[in-house]
Amino acid sequence: MQKVGRRGKWLNYILSALWIFSMALSGFFFPYFTDKIDFFKIKALHIEGLETIPSEVVVNEIKRFKNNWLFINNTNLLKNLNSVTGNAIGRVKIDRIFSNGGVTLKVSIEERKPIFTVIKDDAVYFFDKDGIIFQSQYMKFVKPLVYTHDIELVRRNFNKLTMLINSLGKGLGEIYVTNLNTVVYTGEGIKITMPPIFLLNEQVVENVINTFKVYNIDMNTKELDLNIEGLVIIREVKR
Repeated sequence: MQKVGRRGKWLNYILSALWIFSMALSGFFFPYFTDKIDFFKIKALHIEGLETIPSEVVVNEIKRFKNNWLFINNTNLLKNLNSVTGNAIGRVKIDRIFSNGGVTLKVSIEERKPIFTVIKDDAVYFFDKDGIIFQSQYMKFVKPLVYTHDIELVRRNFNKLTMLINSLGKGLGEIYVTNLNTVVYTGEGIKITMPPIFLLNEQVVENVINTFKVYNIDMNTKELDLNIEGLVIIREVKR
């Protein structure tokens, strides 16, 4: 009885190994078989939502799946597209439309929209409204332009920076973010020096706004310095 028990165990092991091997073979050859079946081929591709990214970028990624609609899904297409666009796509939605003529693949794409541009050395980064960093060779610079030596400094203080931008309005030209201070240049060329971005708060920004309201800030004004707490230094130049 003991020998029969051992044989039974070995038989179970062998059957289990054969089952695993057969499943592995089927998983390996299944994509090959479906690639040869006309039913699984994409007959038409409809792309919508692109604003800056060329449609050829999407087409090339679809081709990587050998035009087989069975193996294309939202997750893997989004991952592949972001790997070639610098994380510039926020959402992908795929719909398969079946008809007598075959399968039409409808791909809806939502590009990330930058709210400001960050320049570090020679690298260009964009931030969207959720604070997600991305790079795209297809997008133009979006003002304001933020210059920094440390992209992480901007990322960590994203909320403070957006508060500053939203409060001062769309007339901003350039912003310089360092560990020492935050320097803003308005569209009129006025330089505004403030504490470093991690110390920036609504009170400092409100002081800037009130200074423009209370004092005669005109073209003669070249610089506002708010680095000293509770004090605004106005520097003017006579023309």
